[in-house]
Amino acid sequence: MKINVINQQELREINSKKIKDIAKKVLLNEVGKGNFELNILITDDKSITEFNKYRGKSTPTDVLSFSYGLSEPVIGDIVISVESIEKQAPDFGNSFEEEFYYILIHGLLHIVGYDHENSEEDAKKMFEVQDQYFHQLIKDRRR
Repeated sequence: MKINVINQQELREINSKKIKDIAKKVLLNEVGKGNFELNILITDDKSITEFNKYRGKSTPTDVLSFSYGLSEPVIGDIVISVESIEKQAPDFGNSFEEEFYYILIHGLLHIVGYDHENSEEDAKKMFEVQDQYFHQLIKDRRR
């Protein structure tokens, strides 16, 4: 398993090692060991808006996940906007760092097959798993 973190923004310090550690823990738990790669692009609102155009949207989002299949050499790409995360973190009572990792986990779950747009049941399951990882890997560890 290889996790590539590409930081294309200068708005916030990014801890690439911690991003890789969290990604590896989630992926190991969800899919086990494998000979695959995952790319995580850290960017700003302007850049993520360009990616969103492929989805027919002209506004930024906090995260986009492009899943290519778990049997592929590159299982997916995750794009995260630090600007969007910075704006929304206070709304959820999170620090920037907490919100960043919460959104990272969200993107990872999409890569391994979770979806919250198909049904309320799927959404409930995905957000429960996301919250579990967040409290296991981020929130509870800070105390």
